Amino acid sequence: MFSNYLKIALRVLWRNKIYVVLNIAGLGFAIACCILSYLNYNYRERFDQNHPHTEHIYRLNSTRVVDGNKQSWAVVPLPLAQAMEKETAGADRIARLSSAAVVVKIGQHTFDEHIHYADKTLFDFFNFPLKYGNLSGFNQSNQVVISETFADKYFPKQIPLGQPLTLIGSEGKPKIYTVGAVAQQIPANSSIQFDLITSFENGLVQGRTAPDDWANPSLITTFVELKNVNASRFVTTNLNRYVALHNRNQTEWPIEGFTLQPFSALAASSDIDMPGYVHGSQLTANPRGVLVIVPAIMSVFILLITCFNFTNISIAFASSRLKEIGIRKVIGGFKRQLIWQFLTENIVLCLLAAALALLFVHLLLPTVNQLTGIDLSPDYSRDYVFWLFLLFIPAVSAIFSGLYPAVYVSSFQPLLILKGKTALGASNRFTRLLLMSQFSLSCFALVVGIVMSQNASFQQKVDFGYSINEVAIVEISHPRDYDVFSQAVQQNPEIKSIAGCVQQIGNGSYTQIAKTENSEIQTQVAQVGGEGYLNSMGIRLVQGRHFYNTGADADASILVNQTFLQRLQIKQPLGRQITLDSAHYTIVGVVNDYKEYGLHGLVPPCVLRMAKPGEYKFMVVRTDKDKLPQVTRYLQSTWQQLVPNIPYRGYLQSDLIEKEIRMTQAFKSIAFFLAVITLLLSASGLFAQISLNIDKRSKEIGIRKVLGASILQIIALVNREFIRILLIAFVAGSILGYLFTSKFIFQVIYQYHPVAGPTPYIGTFLIVLLCCSAIIGTRVFRAARANPVDRLRSE
Repeated sequence: MFSNYLKIALRVLWRNKIYVVLNIAGLGFAIACCILSYLNYNYRERFDQNHPHTEHIYRLNSTRVVDGNKQSWAVVPLPLAQAMEKETAGADRIARLSSAAVVVKIGQHTFDEHIHYADKTLFDFFNFPLKYGNLSGFNQSNQVVISETFADKYFPKQIPLGQPLTLIGSEGKPKIYTVGAVAQQIPANSSIQFDLITSFENGLVQGRTAPDDWANPSLITTFVELKNVNASRFVTTNLNRYVALHNRNQTEWPIEGFTLQPFSALAASSDIDMPGYVHGSQLTANPRGVLVIVPAIMSVFILLITCFNFTNISIAFASSRLKEIGIRKVIGGFKRQLIWQFLTENIVLCLLAAALALLFVHLLLPTVNQLTGIDLSPDYSRDYVFWLFLLFIPAVSAIFSGLYPAVYVSSFQPLLILKGKTALGASNRFTRLLLMSQFSLSCFALVVGIVMSQNASFQQKVDFGYSINEVAIVEISHPRDYDVFSQAVQQNPEIKSIAGCVQQIGNGSYTQIAKTENSEIQTQVAQVGGEGYLNSMGIRLVQGRHFYNTGADADASILVNQTFLQRLQIKQPLGRQITLDSAHYTIVGVVNDYKEYGLHGLVPPCVLRMAKPGEYKFMVVRTDKDKLPQVTRYLQSTWQQLVPNIPYRGYLQSDLIEKEIRMTQAFKSIAFFLAVITLLLSASGLFAQISLNIDKRSKEIGIRKVLGASILQIIALVNREFIRILLIAFVAGSILGYLFTSKFIFQVIYQYHPVAGPTPYIGTFLIVLLCCSAIIGTRVFRAARANPVDRLRSE
């Protein structure tokens, strides 16, 4: 019986090639989107599965109270690990982990890298297979383990064992290490990543507070092994008596207690957008919230629209099979057999679409990998869930999209069919609702896409309150480097001005509580140079004066922005006394509001303090916008000549909003992508509906032409119902687009945005109108011009 169903299905599909192509192409693309969404989810879900036996491993976390809320932090004080080793009811084994920036010197070239300091037990707790070498010398002071990626970068086409490696730490002194082992490539979805790792003792800088002294401010990641799971409560109880000792020595970072978190739960607590987020983690984050939910929603939307389209086209093309259905019922066919016949055809279509989806995945995967920055390539030989998913989606799609047409068409009475008294209507309420839903989603996506295009253009032209596109920043490693470097680059005539600072706005400012006699607010504080800094950044002085270059203002005076005055309701700011965390300052000037956080956040209250030249950590260089690339290259070459042992660490001030710009472009691309896909799918469904309408009304069209109806009247007659559907869909989609952009995007995401106006809605209407006219216009026009004699000849 199934063989018979299959043969009939293949014959029917072969006779309706247009129907098959439309359904397979649309459904194949939708399944491909679902597969890519699954691969993205699977990548996040399989985080840390490269470490198979970690059921007894825990991370020690700190509990803090911040702004009245309890928070879990992924770091603990450095002395706590040694205190645990002394506890009788402590952990069985401990592994400490920390990291630091380091300079790698190869010949005359220097490069920025990160080095990890760890106890050897870290390799016992977790799975880090070695490609070359062994860990016998790991605890030596000059041994280092490097990753396979690091080896390919610095020791290409050679085995680096025993090779010397010069590292320059924060103290500025070079130290020569020997490569003792090379670790195999660590999967990207692993919480613990390293390129350089050495003994934890090597990370203890000489001259600083001892590691067992609670005055040591270092915070580290600490893993513990508890073979007796029930001992966790006793471990944390014993450790909590060290809370008071820590708080007495570290008043700026008080804690309330300690907790143990299973290693298996680490990856699920590293996304700030998800519940249970643990702050301050030094491990690789697993962003599984927005980055998983958004692609999943998109793929489900596209699959639903495709299934709607599948249903519409199935009903439309079933009209040519009414006599077949009638005859099969007369000779004894049951309704359930007809339903199984139609479902078999749908399953064949969906399986063909699944095969096409694999091709789409192969074509789309390189682009998706580039956009996400991760490798989502499926492992066909090991990931059996992938094949189950690949079969599950077509099966669900076949049932969801084919069940209604199968039940609907097979329910007709055979006698009425054979007498010619039964015919499929051009559309019914259900098919009209599906078509309307498709076009509503298309209009919604188009409105959002056009609004985001306006926002992207606004972002390029908006006034940020300072010269964001004319400033280059150079990070300074040592105060003496600032003097040498600034004197050298001042000779370049393309540079307008140079200034120094400790915290650069938008990158490093810190939070303090500002108080007056009557109120207090939280404010952003940055230590900057004198008058030259404001001029270099293009920040305008609204009232008062600049800092005196003599340095007398360093401990007594501040500049504030306009929002600061508004929040504290200060009308006469000059000379007003302000308290910043128990220190008293006098307002000597007011600067304009500058958008430190781009367009996402409202301008916060800001305070600028004067930094002493010996404290500078950044150098600000201003030039013309079109000369900025040339000046940046000059800064880099000059730095390499003057400070060869330290890599050039420079960036453009506009880079701080680069992520924001990319996110805006991504929003726009996603919206237009959805719009194009749903518009094409909706248009194909509309094509099928109009084709059916024309076929059912062919004799009516012939009679009207004989009686003198014009082509325009015929076109209006055929399209009248569908015009109403498109207008309703446009209104519904536009309302949804307005609510989404105005109530979510422009209230939650972008605090500064353009006024959308009528352009998105006019543009959406014209796009939908032109696309639908172009796709179905030819079909309707050909029907209207057909010879009425050919249509009436059968009578």
